[in-house]
Amino acid sequence: QAVSFAIFKLLAIPAPAPQMTAFSVLAAVLTAKSALAAVPIATFDGAQGTTWPWEPVNDPVMGGQSKSTFQVDSANNLGVWDGEVKIVPFLHAPGFCNLQAPGLGKKEQFPDVTGTDGFVARLKAEHGGLTHFNVMIMTKGARHLSKEGVYNANINLTSKMKDHFVPWSAFSCSWRGQPVTWCPELTTQLAQVDSVGFGTAFPGSAGKFHVEVESLSADKAPRRMTAGDSIDLATFDGKAPHTWHSENDPVMGGQSSSKFTVADGYGVYSGTCRIVPALAAPGFTIAMTESSILGHFPDASSMDGLVLGLRNTGGNISSYKLAFCDSRPNLYRFQFGTFKADFEIPPSSDFQEVFVPWAKFSDKWSATTGDHTAEKPPKASSLKSITQLQIWTEGVLGDFELQLKYVRAAKAPSADILFVV
Repeated sequence: QAVSFAIFKLLAIPAPAPQMTAFSVLAAVLTAKSALAAVPIATFDGAQGTTWPWEPVNDPVMGGQSKSTFQVDSANNLGVWDGEVKIVPFLHAPGFCNLQAPGLGKKEQFPDVTGTDGFVARLKAEHGGLTHFNVMIMTKGARHLSKEGVYNANINLTSKMKDHFVPWSAFSCSWRGQPVTWCPELTTQLAQVDSVGFGTAFPGSAGKFHVEVESLSADKAPRRMTAGDSIDLATFDGKAPHTWHSENDPVMGGQSSSKFTVADGYGVYSGTCRIVPALAAPGFTIAMTESSILGHFPDASSMDGLVLGLRNTGGNISSYKLAFCDSRPNLYRFQFGTFKADFEIPPSSDFQEVFVPWAKFSDKWSATTGDHTAEKPPKASSLKSITQLQIWTEGVLGDFELQLKYVRAAKAPSADILFVV
């Protein structure tokens, strides 16, 4: 039993009661250890057990012309997948590109991930390229006669390296792109995974892409926020009502346009960000709550940052800025002295949560680009006296449409991750 207690110390697990039997101690060790760590599936650092041969697979159907390549960036321990999805001439529709381990028609024995809640894919996509992709799983049991099913789940990538948690319930089975019903429930197949991969969304869009993959693992679901972890600042369900409107760049003939409407329990912020001719640079638009002279919000100083519940439903813009005013009576601060931070929201059919910590905000930023000129996060006095919330479209060109459910002050989630809400 002394050995078992030493194991608890080594694993940094609280020691069990002295009266526990050796068998009970061992069971507790195994249970606690299984809850501590994710199950690594794939990495690109040469580690034994997680290093696999990866191969690109391009659409061969009816004259498909999509192409992709794969290489390992050994200096940064990344898998780099480049390619372009092209229109299939015969179908007049986009084809697809896949990246699979160990490759088309090949099989490996991947780790048993029974007891986990889903995949965690850590990766990013280059800004301006395709952002809609999927995660793929093949198993020994997903076969019907000569057909082999593929479990797929969609993910939407940003240009920042992030963990994307994909629960097993999000996967559906298909064969050659068509849904099938003969695949077993995925949770019964977690000990039989023999192929994993990523694919461009199908049906999706034509275009180039550059994806960098850091790792793939299986894990328990990350901790979600509970009621005590957040404070409603602005909602559209009547709990924290505010009057939103939009404003556009007035400087030197700015031509950007936007509007803010409310429907079906959320706000819709949409418009176009255009070049300011006199500046030869993008202008800006802002969605904001009522005047900061009149606005009032709960004390947010006990929280770790702001969380947005929103989805990107249109246009080409995915990079935005979140800002807030405090109560200091300075008319200049209400627009150009706010605390501002960048965030990204990829296009999606689902609402997602984006968490922005206080450390990412600063009231020192360029009036031309919105980029920080110095890092000066808000102090507690500012978080206790928020008077206005703002979402900026700034330093980018194109069309946009965001649907906003809520803005909350919140405790930090357990991972830097995009959640579906």
